[in-house]
Amino acid sequence: MDKLHTAKERLLAQAHLDYQPELVGVDQESISRLPARAERFSHLTVGLFGKPAGRTPEGAAAYSIALNSLNFMFWTPTPQGIARYHWRGEGGAHGLMAALDSIWGDESTPIRLRALLGSGEEQALVDALGDISMPRRRAQFLREILFEDQLEQASAELVAASKSGRLTTDDAERLAKRFTMAYGQDAYLVRAQLALMWFAGYLIEQGIEIECDITVAASYQMPRVMRSIKILRFAPELAARIDSHSLILRNSAEERAIRSATVLGAQAMAQHLGVSEHAMVNVLWQNRHACGAIPYHLTITTDY
Repeated sequence: MDKLHTAKERLLAQAHLDYQPELVGVDQESISRLPARAERFSHLTVGLFGKPAGRTPEGAAAYSIALNSLNFMFWTPTPQGIARYHWRGEGGAHGLMAALDSIWGDESTPIRLRALLGSGEEQALVDALGDISMPRRRAQFLREILFEDQLEQASAELVAASKSGRLTTDDAERLAKRFTMAYGQDAYLVRAQLALMWFAGYLIEQGIEIECDITVAASYQMPRVMRSIKILRFAPELAARIDSHSLILRNSAEERAIRSATVLGAQAMAQHLGVSEHAMVNVLWQNRHACGAIPYHLTITTDY
């Protein structure tokens, strides 16, 4: 895969290597029946333009990078099942965003975030974010992100890259190489690509045209949504494990099969519908609550 020219090519090659249709398969016939209504698709916007961090592109990029370094696993195993993360009435990723907004304060730069959480102390993170899973790992990720001026350098690089009118998985790969602990451990670069999506969304909110050429589908909500609309076919045994809330081990054959099929299926859907993968993923995410009782797979991971 080293001979492939772009990070996206390398990521898709990894997905093809991991693809095991006997465990999770992409249903091309179901994709072909999807109505091609590209006008119904839109890119991610997150309201960042109206926040203190959104006063400058550099602040918005720093916010996007810091937030998505923590954007994973909003549940904790308990003897009764799982406990989901909440912060002052907001759940999951929305709760994390609300907590980060409180920490960030009125500054356009991450100065307060660095003062409060730059030490990497676990207790400081718990005090700031509340009862969240893997607090030690999250604290370590922030310590790396906030070390010296690394976040500011990464933000400047992202802003400079956006001037071309295009952000790509190559930019996510550069982010992962700079922050090897916080972003560099996932072969599918999910959170690094999410950081790009967030920054692209900030630009789009201002009417700035930006192409975001990414994949960013190998998480836990995407395969759930795609299963609900019959795009992904799960082997009965694996579906039963997911439905019974059994843990799926990180990097197991089952997890790799789920993630790879999700990446390849999202790409196939986007190509059929004539939309970008950025827009495809956003629409899948926005419709995650329409899946009814279908559960997402449970994997203890910092990748998503």
